[in-house]
Amino acid sequence: MKKIGFCFVNPAPQIQPVHVTTAAKKCEEMGLHSFWTIDRIAYDNLEPFTLLAAAAAVTKKIRIGTSVFLAGLRHPALLAKSVATLDFLSSGRVTLGIGFGSRANDFAAVELPFEHRGGRAEEAIKLVKRLCSEEGVTHKGRFFQVENLTIGPRPIQSPHPPIWMGGSADVVLRRVARLADGYICGSSAIHDFPSVWEKISGFAVSAGRDPEKIEKAGLTFIAIDENKAKAVDACEAYLQRYYGAVRMDVEKHLLVGPPEACAERIRSLFSKGPDTLIIGAAIADLKQLDLLGEGVLPLLKP
Repeated sequence: MKKIGFCFVNPAPQIQPVHVTTAAKKCEEMGLHSFWTIDRIAYDNLEPFTLLAAAAAVTKKIRIGTSVFLAGLRHPALLAKSVATLDFLSSGRVTLGIGFGSRANDFAAVELPFEHRGGRAEEAIKLVKRLCSEEGVTHKGRFFQVENLTIGPRPIQSPHPPIWMGGSADVVLRRVARLADGYICGSSAIHDFPSVWEKISGFAVSAGRDPEKIEKAGLTFIAIDENKAKAVDACEAYLQRYYGAVRMDVEKHLLVGPPEACAERIRSLFSKGPDTLIIGAAIADLKQLDLLGEGVLPLLKP
């Protein structure tokens, strides 16, 4: 069954305090599979676990997750404590999507080296898994040292909330194959999902894992407007603000234009292999969520 999630990516100056809880409730009422958010330090987004805790408090069924959380920026003991708490409070609805970071300023902001961020995050992931499921954990690694540590409360999901990973470099895909419960393909690579997944499958088999046990997901952005040019401009403005550059052909890769065009693009993306599509709103306006629910989703029904 194909699943659609909504990613709350709006920068803080463009939103109001009620937007998070209103959006989360709307997503659940619309029957969406999941509600996601991003993670940055040197950017004006909202802190992800605080945001998701607010979303969890006003919903009952929809899954909540990070797409993606920069694991290398937090100590794994603190990360495990936060994830376990969020999973407990949400009655077991958390998916922890992890990324490895591509901007040095996020690492400089918390006085951590940008170098070796992948290895640091990988060690953190392994330790988080242990801390969520074991007692008296002792770990003496390259980056982290833990002595006889037990955290609580335990997450509801056992042995730990699902850990998905994003990224497209081969070194990242190998980590996905070894460690992840799911893979989130980024918007710039989702058009080539079959070849990316072929790599992950091969790496998983080499690592002794069944690739079919790894969930397949993709991330994209949407701007719904009867005037397609305005929708393209909105996505380009968002990408410019977030990345500092427009790094893709927006019309080719993202969901832009009237509802019919967006629905057709969603069908096209699902045909490439993902089972879950995470859609971020490039326009900081809750009317976009209404247009998704009232204009786009009905067109996707069989």
